[in-house]
Amino acid sequence: MTSIFDRRVISGLFLMDKPKGPTSHDAVLWTRRVLNTADVGHCGSLDPMATGLILLVVGEARAKQNMFMAERKTYEGVIRFGMATTTDDLDGAPIDKVYPRKPEEITREELDQALSAFRGPIKQEVPTFSAVKWKGKPLYHWARKGVPVERPIKEVQVHALDIVGYTPPDFTFRVDCSKGFYVRSLARDLGEKLCVGGTLAALTRDTIGSFKRSDAYPWVDRSELNKEQFERSFIPIEKLPD
Repeated sequence: MTSIFDRRVISGLFLMDKPKGPTSHDAVLWTRRVLNTADVGHCGSLDPMATGLILLVVGEARAKQNMFMAERKTYEGVIRFGMATTTDDLDGAPIDKVYPRKPEEITREELDQALSAFRGPIKQEVPTFSAVKWKGKPLYHWARKGVPVERPIKEVQVHALDIVGYTPPDFTFRVDCSKGFYVRSLARDLGEKLCVGGTLAALTRDTIGSFKRSDAYPWVDRSELNKEQFERSFIPIEKLPD
């Protein structure tokens, strides 16, 4: 079989395991350089502080980009109670707000009961720092300028939301959700519902549709690239679903 690195035209889907730090656009640039093609796009962003699976479409597979973006996703993450931030995660500045309750006052039973309001079809207000556009520019553009905007409210679907562990102030959870779901909004809204404040402390995306993080190739320095392992995480366009 001919290596994808020997082909003049490359088309397919690359599964990357993104580390903490790089943006989704950084993942696109890395893939462009590895495959020596500018024709690369991603199928749904992953915040810099988040890790895990990101899908990158190459060449003619970019025509399937919207199909992959519409897939449901699963995440495992940590919400830290007792604080709120400007970005709804630990990358943001703390918000000076005093909450009536302390994290250690929240019981596991109370937490489980509160989660019921976030399962099924729900409405979410998008984070202030997000790529959703207002007047032609993403919300984070206006937030950085200090311009107040009315954040849109979106309808999303939460198929499952479960407690993995709870050691105050940290709540570890797993969520199976639709396109458009903001985990940072869950952290913010759950903290407000419990009157304790909450922000996202860690997040890993495990699946997108039938694609799994365990099948993804980890981001490495290009000088350390293992082409055989890379190819195992690359699905040629002829093997992709229609």
